[in-house]
Amino acid sequence: MKAKSTDDRATKWMRWIARGVGSLVTGFWLFVGIVFGVVDPEPWTLESGSMAGLVISSTLGVLIAWWRDGLGGLILVICAIAHSTFAYFSSGHNTGLAMLISGGPFLLSGILFRASWSRSWKSQSI
Repeated sequence: MKAKSTDDRATKWMRWIARGVGSLVTGFWLFVGIVFGVVDPEPWTLESGSMAGLVISSTLGVLIAWWRDGLGGLILVICAIAHSTFAYFSSGHNTGLAMLISGGPFLLSGILFRASWSRSWKSQSI
């Protein structure tokens, strides 16, 4: 009986850490996007439109993950791969660092959401 409550506690911790990381990173990217949209008078380019689409997709992934861990986590993992791919092609140098900064936090959050979903799914089936 004691092991089950420990597993439930660990699952809850993973879920809340995933929510915190995902929400903070999404909030940061939304803030940066809005500030650059207001401050920079440059018209939209393919690069800025792609970045806006990635940020919106990641935001939707986090919002969905608050409701449905498994689906939102999957969306976040896909968005993390897309962010890292975008960073790989758009960064001039320090490509690895750019990929880690842009996609890493979303990948961490997505994996934690998927892991908490998997653990809760397994505990329900037992």
